[in-house]
Parts: sequence; C-alpha cells; structure tokens
Amino acid sequence: MPDFNRPHLIAVNGIELAVYEAMPATQVQRWPVILCHGMPELAYSWRHQFAPLVAAGFHVIAPDIRGVGNSQVLPNKEDYTLQARLDDMCGLLDHYGYEKGIFIGHDFGGTIVWGMGIYHQDRVAGLCACNSPFADMPMNPLDLYNMLYGPTNYFAYFQTQACEDKFNEDPARTFRFYLRRDTGKGTNLSRSRAHDAESIGHVHWIHDDESTWPGEVLLNDAELAHYADAYRKTGFGPALNWYRCLPLDYEYQKQALPDGLPKITVPVLAVGSELDFIAAYHFYDLLDGYCTDWEKTLIPNAGRWTQQENPEALNQVLVEWLLRLPSVSFMPRM
Repeated sequence: MPDFNRPHLIAVNGIELAVYEAMPATQVQRWPVILCHGMPELAYSWRHQFAPLVAAGFHVIAPDIRGVGNSQVLPNKEDYTLQARLDDMCGLLDHYGYEKGIFIGHDFGGTIVWGMGIYHQDRVAGLCACNSPFADMPMNPLDLYNMLYGPTNYFAYFQTQACEDKFNEDPARTFRFYLRRDTGKGTNLSRSRAHDAESIGHVHWIHDDESTWPGEVLLNDAELAHYADAYRKTGFGPALNWYRCLPLDYEYQKQALPDGLPKITVPVLAVGSELDFIAAYHFYDLLDGYCTDWEKTLIPNAGRWTQQENPEALNQVLVEWLLRLPSVSFMPRM
C-alpha cells in the first residue's frame, strides 16, 4: 500500500501532481481505478480503500488534486477550472499508458467524475460518485445558491478572502470543524439534519466556540495532523479556488455544449450516505435524465465522509460494483 508521506511526483498537463498508487503483484484488471478526493481533503482520504481494491485486482491511483497536498500549487484562480482538473486526469491515464480509467470521486471530487462523463467519456470505463449528486446548473451556480439559500451560503463565503484567512488561521481547527461524525444531533455540515438554508450556510459556525460544535471529531491525532500539516503548507486558497471557478466552469459548459449535456452511457454507481443531509441520497433520483446505465446505493452509519466513516461498507459496495463492470478483465502484469 502507498506511503502517504512519500508520493510519486508525476508531470502531467504542464504541472506536477503527487500520486499514490498500488497494484497487484501478478494479474491486474484491464483498467485502473482513479480516486478523486473532495474538499478539504487529500488522496489520504482514500487510505482505507487501497487494500480491498488492490485485492480485487485493480491498479489504484489516487492523486492529490492540483493545489493541495504534495501537488503543485498554481498562482491564479483560473488555474483551477474543472477543465484543468479533467486534463490532469487524462494526463494521468496517458502517463500510465491507459486508454480508459474507472473514476471514483467523493464530495467535490465528484465534479471530476461527472466532468469525465460529460467531456471525456471516451476515456471512461465506469464512474462512481460518492456524496456528490449530479448537478446540471440552469444558471451561474453562485447566483443560483444566492437565490435558493441567501447570501450566507457556503458557495458565497468560499469566494472571500475572509473565509480563506479563517481556514488558514488554524488548519487543525478547520479540520476538526469539518471532519466530524454525527452522534445524533447533526454535525457542523447540517445541525438541522436537513438540506436547508441553515445547513447550506454552515461554514459561518467556524467562527463560534469549538465547544458548540455538534458531533465528534472523526480523525485520530495522527490523521488530523496529516491533513493539517498538508494544508498548513499550501493554505486553503487553492482548494477554495475549485469553488471560485464554478462561474468559469458554467460559462465553459454553455459555450462547449450549447444544446445541453450529452447522456452519460458508461456504467454509473451513485453512493449516498444515511447521515449526509446536504448531498442527500434522494438527489440521485435525478440521474434518469442524464445517465442510461446507473444504480444507487446507501451506506448506513455514515455522513459526509463516507470512505472514512464506514469504510468496510463502502469497500464492499465498490468491489462488488467494479467486478460487475462489463469491461473488467484481467491482464497479465508486464
């Protein structure tokens, strides 16, 4: 399994990505599994998935997405568009000599998964989105969130320097704020345990006394330090830039796909979690309009951080789905 303190540094798409990988010693499945983390996270968030996916025969590749962890930090907001991140993923496939990959994304890593299905379906053998429902925005996402949830929504606050400064002030505290387990009264992501304006404005509670935060910290001290040390080095600005580029991503979509989104015809697995109330499981029911071959599943006893809260259940679901993909077949390792 990879050492998350010793990444492979790989040149792709004009930048250097930190990549963590593992593969079987003998036979390997035809296509690799690419694991795309969310925000505020790292490739390290997939540490519990490597062993079972490799045991199932897959070459597993997890990058730190551009700007965070040990990957290169770029200077401009525009360096973090969805198209740039998709080109990074295609570059990873090219680097390892694969025509296609199976992309699994969590949280904002789901934008990469869905983006690969929309813009680069020829490079995709299967897609899985965890805690990341598909979204076909009818207007600029920032304007839409302001209209639906008011000006205190987290999309809006993520645009500000004040938010970036608060996150950077104490990275360990920021991770204690976000990576929490629901013990019955919600978490900072949704104290109401509903998808409502209060929950969509959750980020402002980071200014409150820590004793008021519901739930419990999901991470042990070593895990928390791994995240905090990484973001202390890069700051949270690059990860926030993924959100700050949403209007640019929307404008690109309108220009590139003026007649609407294409159907995603590759197999899709949509994974929701019982206690994730922002990316609620029922939102996946919209996929009928966008995917031709999809299924969904619900992970019990997990909230937003599925792969770390209930890894055993998620791993079982992922392996069973992966081994049912029609394009999966063993190839001898060269």
